[in-house]
Amino acid sequence: RRASGLLVISVSDLCFSPTVNPCCYYPCQHQGICVRFDLDRYQCDCTRMGYSGPNCTIPELWTWLRTSLRPSPSFFHFQVTHGRWFWEFVNATFIRDMLMRLVLTGGVFQSYLRPPTHNMAHDCISWESFSNVSYYTRILPSVPQDCPTPIGTKGKKQLPDAEFLSRRFLLRRKFIPDPQGANLMFAFFAQHFTHQFFKTSGKMGPGFTKALGHGVDLSHVYGDNLEHQYHLRLFKDGKLKYQVLNGEMYPPSVEEAPMLMHYPRGVPSQTQMATGQQVFRLLPGLMLYATLWLREHNRVCDLLKAEHSTWGDEQLFQTARLILIGEDSEPATS
Repeated sequence: RRASGLLVISVSDLCFSPTVNPCCYYPCQHQGICVRFDLDRYQCDCTRMGYSGPNCTIPELWTWLRTSLRPSPSFFHFQVTHGRWFWEFVNATFIRDMLMRLVLTGGVFQSYLRPPTHNMAHDCISWESFSNVSYYTRILPSVPQDCPTPIGTKGKKQLPDAEFLSRRFLLRRKFIPDPQGANLMFAFFAQHFTHQFFKTSGKMGPGFTKALGHGVDLSHVYGDNLEHQYHLRLFKDGKLKYQVLNGEMYPPSVEEAPMLMHYPRGVPSQTQMATGQQVFRLLPGLMLYATLWLREHNRVCDLLKAEHSTWGDEQLFQTARLILIGEDSEPATS
């Protein structure tokens, strides 16, 4: 598959071979879509790209104005990371709401300029990719299957091993603290938080998300439907099922809570734990937060029961869930 930034080719330097699919040379610029004709001819689809011409290189008027007046990304980064006194003043006045309104409306406008999307099932534009309104989508098309190399016409015939690349470029050799003071658990919390609405649809495939209806609803803790919720509930004092290991509370086993969980191969079923999200057990940080929310829910249930002795299991569970939704939303919005 081709990723943005991997391949940059000057259109004027292209020398097409009659035996090679011309789209393998990526002649279409600015995300133009290459459509092949016969053996050695192609045409670039520049629809909604803001460019025209045989290779989508001629900017339209509004495109030229927008690119000419738009500040560079480094300028934006400097502005939002410096001048603390200025941003404190903005946040304390009406300017904050005005700026946020401009950002939101500007984002909506940009969505209308978005080029056609693609999915992994097709190498060309399809109705399935166009109708994919979930959060998962692909802007760049697949590399044509008949190209000489995995990235088109340039590069090696075979890509390097993924494990080698991860060790070469991602393995840390020296600890470098984050300048903002964040740590790994902050990243895990953000990932844990987004899993309640960024959820892959098992029925539609990896290119689609499963619509859950609400945003922050802790469906990744309580399950995304009533059947999953009932599997996880203890139905006593409003609590969720749990097991005690070495004197500490952990999620229940999948034998006690029959949830479909995705574990690495070789993990015995009796040691697998059940959570509201099927993939949390793949990463320790996600399982840590799943365990914390389980303990917090049952702790809140104990407090509610002590305060409201007449409440039954259902009211204790529902009230505790509402409290935890508020707790989950607070650090994400602060």
